[in-house]
Amino acid sequence: KDKDEGDPIVQKISGDSLSINGRTFTFDSVADVEATQLDIFEHVGVPLVENCLAGFNSSVFAYGQTGSGKTYTMWGPANSLAEENVAKEQQGLTPRVFERLFARIKEEQTKHSDQQLNYQCN
Repeated sequence: KDKDEGDPIVQKISGDSLSINGRTFTFDSVADVEATQLDIFEHVGVPLVENCLAGFNSSVFAYGQTGSGKTYTMWGPANSLAEENVAKEQQGLTPRVFERLFARIKEEQTKHSDQQLNYQCN
């Protein structure tokens, strides 16, 4: 929020646009402060995994101001990989993508057991 006025500086206008100090910007998609880890995974992670299985190289580029939540969005809470009892809903994008990717590879191998499928993950 603006210190002087108390109004939000950045406002989500629609699913693909936001306003910064009254100036509108349009993107492929905009997530607001209410978005959950699952929302981000479903919007970014699921298509990424399906594209990988279709043979496309995929990556996620997290960009933003220091302290804006990039690491939390990508990994979840601090030490979430070391602690086994982190709530599933707190998992970040990366562990969800890996879990989904390996589950989908297993599904494909089972579904096409008559074919010799070869997957390579780097």
